[in-house]
Amino acid sequence: MSRRNLNDADFSLMSKVAVLSAFSRDEIVSMTNGTTVVIYNGRELLFSEGEPAEQFFIVIKGQVRLFRILGDGRVALFHLVSAGESFAEAVVLSGQKYPVSAECDPGSQIIAISRLQLVNRLRNDKAMIGRMMQSLIERERFFYRELNDLRQRSPSQRLAGFLLSQSDDAEIVPKHVIANRIGVTPETFSRALRKLEDDGFIARDTRMSILDVEGLRQFSRR
Repeated sequence: MSRRNLNDADFSLMSKVAVLSAFSRDEIVSMTNGTTVVIYNGRELLFSEGEPAEQFFIVIKGQVRLFRILGDGRVALFHLVSAGESFAEAVVLSGQKYPVSAECDPGSQIIAISRLQLVNRLRNDKAMIGRMMQSLIERERFFYRELNDLRQRSPSQRLAGFLLSQSDDAEIVPKHVIANRIGVTPETFSRALRKLEDDGFIARDTRMSILDVEGLRQFSRR
């Protein structure tokens, strides 16, 4: 594990994160004074389910898995957090405990902002509270629209949307992770994958390489 100071690119990315998007650059700089970017060399646990929520996080580079270990020992993946996204801000603001565990991939670069930093900043500027709450409400609306969209789309369309969202140089995501991400069983995932292959949208390879981008995009929106 190593650390580096925040740079202009980091502040630009943070300004686009929902919980901070209503703030000016100067306000973000003030709130994150003394904060560094932590670079994780290996796969590391950021926090465990049930721990007090003392920090929320912003992913600068890499990926974070939010998961819960079930009673029978199985691991249930709740969400994959990618670069440019934040997580745990809601539980930090409410003073609750982390409802899931979080583990980052090797090479991830992550900013942690403490509850104390956030609360102190909000106390000094009450107008910030309203702007932050508005940002969080807009984010919740986005997730609601996304959930509603997923309910209306077939598994094959959900898979198509996921593949279109991945960059060409992105790491290969395990198929069981994708199945969790789009909310389907492994069996349903296999059928969805076979349909996209049979229709000529993607290749039969480990990367599920897209052969027909425009066709896949139109299919995902039907």
